[in-house]
Amino acid sequence: MTELYGAFESKVAVNGNVKLHYTAAGSGPPIVFLHGFPDHGMGWRRQMQALSGRYRVIAPDLRGFGQSDAPQGYGNYVLTNLVNDVLAVLAAEKLTQAAIVGHDWGGIIAWWLAIRVPQSVRHLVLLSTPHPRNHLRAIADPANAEITGYIRRFQVPGAAQMLDIDELTAWVADPQDRQALVESLRRSDPEAMLGYYRANIPLGKVSDIGQLPLVKAPTLVMFGTDDPYVPVDAFDGTFREVDNVTALVALPGAGHFIHHQAAKFVTEQIEAWVERPPSSFRHFA
Repeated sequence: MTELYGAFESKVAVNGNVKLHYTAAGSGPPIVFLHGFPDHGMGWRRQMQALSGRYRVIAPDLRGFGQSDAPQGYGNYVLTNLVNDVLAVLAAEKLTQAAIVGHDWGGIIAWWLAIRVPQSVRHLVLLSTPHPRNHLRAIADPANAEITGYIRRFQVPGAAQMLDIDELTAWVADPQDRQALVESLRRSDPEAMLGYYRANIPLGKVSDIGQLPLVKAPTLVMFGTDDPYVPVDAFDGTFREVDNVTALVALPGAGHFIHHQAAKFVTEQIEAWVERPPSSFRHFA
């Protein structure tokens, strides 16, 4: 699959005893891309290729995925560790701040990074990922059981043995991209991948998340109106969680994996958002 990746660099960051593989290219203002499930760092290939001429683009394999380490035990996948993994990638690149783009679990990590370590996030871009408060509320709502039921299925003991790589990669239309993802998921740890759901979403009653600091970075949220895994109304009220300019962009007819389904549009939106200095979002004159 090297022909897909061209001049991308293969690099390693370390968080404690966990090695994190990441891919990087280009130079300029940094953008870190965080993938979700079932995906890998190079699921952002189109965005990285398009933006690497003007930006330093960086995409890790999250722990448990691809070429990154997969420590055993669900406790290794709590959000504190996942946020620290991103900080380790920034440190490996000698960065203290970057634009952060996240999809699915990568989006959840991006939200928490912006909440807990706001100084590290210059711009925030979320794909198909509501704010954690709204996401948990959507999971708790019985009306959404059909949409969010897959989460409960992933939390059942033995669920990892039921994962089928062909099914998990069926959403990728491009044959080469699909093969690259198949190869990556074969290297991934099924228990670790589902550990994200076990470690961070309550098994029983989902209580409200409580008071959280507002996100300080200018925040762009994009989602597909036909996402089969995330209720559209989970994006309502996003602006209440952000103390900055907040934009919600709905892609009519698009599903969950909009960085593939609408790759060019998503890339253009990311670039338009991150090329503006953060200070310009505060001044409307």
